[in-house]
Amino acid sequence: MSTHPELFARFDPPYAGFDNSMLGSEFPAELDLVSRLWFRCGYRPGIGAYLNFFLLRDFITTHDTNYPPRFKTFKAMATSFYMTDLFIRDVTDSGAKPTGGISSAKVRDMLHQIQQRHQKVKIPIWMQTYFGFSLLENVEKQCAPLTADEQRLHLAYMSKTYRIMGIPFSEKRELLEQFSRAIEEEQAAITENVPRHSINILRLGEMIDVSSGPESILPMLPPRTKSVFEPLYPQVRPGWLRRKWARILGKLLIPKAVGAPRKAVPVQG
Repeated sequence: MSTHPELFARFDPPYAGFDNSMLGSEFPAELDLVSRLWFRCGYRPGIGAYLNFFLLRDFITTHDTNYPPRFKTFKAMATSFYMTDLFIRDVTDSGAKPTGGISSAKVRDMLHQIQQRHQKVKIPIWMQTYFGFSLLENVEKQCAPLTADEQRLHLAYMSKTYRIMGIPFSEKRELLEQFSRAIEEEQAAITENVPRHSINILRLGEMIDVSSGPESILPMLPPRTKSVFEPLYPQVRPGWLRRKWARILGKLLIPKAVGAPRKAVPVQG
C-alpha cells in the first residue's frame, strides 16, 4: 500500500499562472453546480471538517504550536470559522454578493493572499490538500445523493481552485480518497487540546444552527476519526440548556457569510 507522501507526489502541481482562458468549456456548468451545492449545504460540512481536523494528531499539534491564537479561545475559533466561511463563499459564489467564483481575478488574488498567510505560519502543504478534500467530501455528504457527473464537475472546480491557491490537488477522486484514508489511519488521535477544541466547535455549531446531536455530527467524520472521537463525544457535547442558549445567542452574535441562492454567472474576460 502506498504511503500518503507517495500518493501526494502524484497530485497535479499548483498553477504557475492562471487566467480565464484556462477555465475550460465546462466551467459555467461547474460554477453553477458548485454555487448551488454550497448554498444548499449550510454549515454542517464546515463544523464537521473543523472537528475532523482537530482529531488528526500532527494537524492540530502543528497549528496549536505554529499559530497558538487561532483556536485558543471560543471567540478565536468563531473568528477563524467566519473568516474561512467568507473566503469559501467568495470562491464558490455562494455569499451575500455574486463574485463569479474563480473566474474573478479578485477572487484568485484573495486565494494567493490566504496561501501566503499559511506559508508564514509554516502549515505543511499536504495538510492543506487534505483539508480541502475533507471539506469537499462533507459538502457532498450533506447534499447527497449526487450523480457521478455532479461529483465530477464539483471536483473539477475545486481542483482548479486549490491549484490556483498554490496547493497540489487532483481530479482523480480515487487518488484523493486513498491519500485521505492513509492520513486518517496514521494520524487519528485524541491529543491534549482536542477536548477543549471539540467543546468550542460544537458550541459554535449550535450557534449557527448545526445540531451537535450524534445523527448530525458523527456522519461528517471519516470512519477512522469517528472511531477515536466516539468515546469522547458524550463528554464534549453541549448540554441541553447550553444548546438552547447557544441557539438564542447565535442569532444575536454570530455573523454568517452565506447569501440567498441565485444564478452564478462567470466573470467575462
